[in-house]
Amino acid sequence: MSLLRQLIFAITCLVIVLLAGNLVVSVFNARSYFYEQMQVHAQDTATALGFSISQAAQDKDLVLVGSMIDVIFDRGYYREIVYLDLNGQVLVERNQQLEADGVPAWFIDLIEIPEPAGKSEVISGWFRLGELKVSAHTGLAYRDLWRVFNEQLWLFMFTAVLAYGLAGIALHFLLRPLRQVERQAEAICRREFTEQATLPRTRELRRMVLAMNRMVVKIRDMFREQLELTESLHRASHQDAVTGLSNRVDFDARLESFIQSERGGGEGALLLLQISDMQTYNQLQGREAGDLLLKQVAALLVPMVERWPGAIVSRRGGADFCIFVPAIEREQTESLCAGLAQALQQIAWPEGSIPAAIGAVHVPAVTLDSQLLANADEALRRAQHQRRPAWMMAEPSGSAGRPANEWQQLLGRLLDAGGLVLHYQPVCDASQSLLHAEVLVRIPVDGQLQSAGRVLPLVERFGLAPKLDRCVLQKLAQVLPVPECDLCVNLSPSTVADTGFGLWLSHFLGQHPAIAERLILEVSEQVMVNHRSELTDLLARVQAQGVRVALDHFGQAGKAFNYLQSLALYSLKIDRSFIRAIDASQENQFFVKSLAQIAHSCDMMVLAEGVETAAEWQQITALGLDGGMGYLLGHPAEDLPVDEQG
Repeated sequence: MSLLRQLIFAITCLVIVLLAGNLVVSVFNARSYFYEQMQVHAQDTATALGFSISQAAQDKDLVLVGSMIDVIFDRGYYREIVYLDLNGQVLVERNQQLEADGVPAWFIDLIEIPEPAGKSEVISGWFRLGELKVSAHTGLAYRDLWRVFNEQLWLFMFTAVLAYGLAGIALHFLLRPLRQVERQAEAICRREFTEQATLPRTRELRRMVLAMNRMVVKIRDMFREQLELTESLHRASHQDAVTGLSNRVDFDARLESFIQSERGGGEGALLLLQISDMQTYNQLQGREAGDLLLKQVAALLVPMVERWPGAIVSRRGGADFCIFVPAIEREQTESLCAGLAQALQQIAWPEGSIPAAIGAVHVPAVTLDSQLLANADEALRRAQHQRRPAWMMAEPSGSAGRPANEWQQLLGRLLDAGGLVLHYQPVCDASQSLLHAEVLVRIPVDGQLQSAGRVLPLVERFGLAPKLDRCVLQKLAQVLPVPECDLCVNLSPSTVADTGFGLWLSHFLGQHPAIAERLILEVSEQVMVNHRSELTDLLARVQAQGVRVALDHFGQAGKAFNYLQSLALYSLKIDRSFIRAIDASQENQFFVKSLAQIAHSCDMMVLAEGVETAAEWQQITALGLDGGMGYLLGHPAEDLPVDEQG
């Protein structure tokens, strides 16, 4: 029971007790008053009637005595009138039954009124002739008392209801600060740290609201400080201090992570940009001028590759820059190199020369043995011998693969036919028990299953991502796997940005409630950064139907930390670039542990992706992560993983 109802109940009980006491006192006071009045009336009647019948009694005319008694008795105010001789013998008697019209019997039994009686001696001169007894009729008193009881009862009920209503209204306003404090506490649970601007007038409630506001400020500051510490650590260990780009360590880890993940295996390009004689420029112009020049180059590079999700721009050291662009065609790579060379001309270079050269390589399938850096470096050396700014492309190696238009037609036909193959990879908790299974897409092409890394960039390029995600969910509805376990499905950024997909998903989940209660939708960190409003709308839509939403590849962008407290996410999965060889990296250990603490304070589960060795698994469990996935825990397979621990 709420405090408001308890207070109203207590006030109402107090009012009822007071009014009930008043009712009892009023009724019994009325009873006493009526008894006294009837007692006086009975005595006066006995005295007057005794005097009136004295002459008839002396003459022993009992008929006349009876007639005179009847005159008084027939008025109905008396229950009994008796005339007795000196020996106590009844000479004349008149009586009637005790009746009270309209008064219930229980009321008469509950409130008993003693029968008032009056006595008078019948005297003639100095001689006693007999005795007259008059008993009043209490039925009239009961009737008046019943009327008083009803009036008091209705007044009691009216006053109780009025008191209840007035108490409710008064307490509603008085306790409004408590409801605001409750909403404030619930907002803290949702990681929304808001202060109450309006303070109550009641001293105790005012102090409580001020204390809550101070607590909110402290929690908000603690959370912000923890976020700032984690972000500063991330910047110090993974970003170049001058340009803010990825450093060599971060670039190598993210590139290897990309290649080894489900996203790897597709086409991509690597570009190297080098500014010659940077050391001489620093000596002549100063270190600050050199840093400013590097910042200007970095500011040109980032916007050039923003259209390709997952692109990595890095300063590898000195005046060397490196760019990796996934899911880019060779023609687009050549156009990108030409655009960069033209953009470099906007910088005010010393002596009018542009000492910058670009070397690039494009491969149809990015793998660990692609020798990207070696081929790009060879192209850079050739470009340095050309008129600056120059760019060169390494010669293509291997087969160019299927043309883009053929891919578009093939993928369109496969999605229309629902020709997807679903594989499942286990995600385990710290005890290696099955948490859920991640759903992976395989597309059959020429008798072979193509991985997501080869197909998904093409799907995104052709605008088929929302259609693909619909097909995956429809496929799950058709082949809902057994045994029952939660299923995690990845959504592409363009799917989240598609407003029509949200409407379709709500309708789909309404038709398939069995999937809704088992479904986890996973989005990348880039979605949180670039499509936050669309993601918020999707969260509100699907969480109402029991679907959970998780965050994938967390830590890549380094920009999503501030969003954690505002989104009700089920879990976040730390990118494999931070998990690879984490047992040997103090920086990554501190970063992952801090991130886990922040996420746990937001009621999120923290998972690791790309766990390949027992040392990595032992380390992440020691850091407090809730679980993870990777080849150590299970390979993707067409059959749903079975929880051997359970």
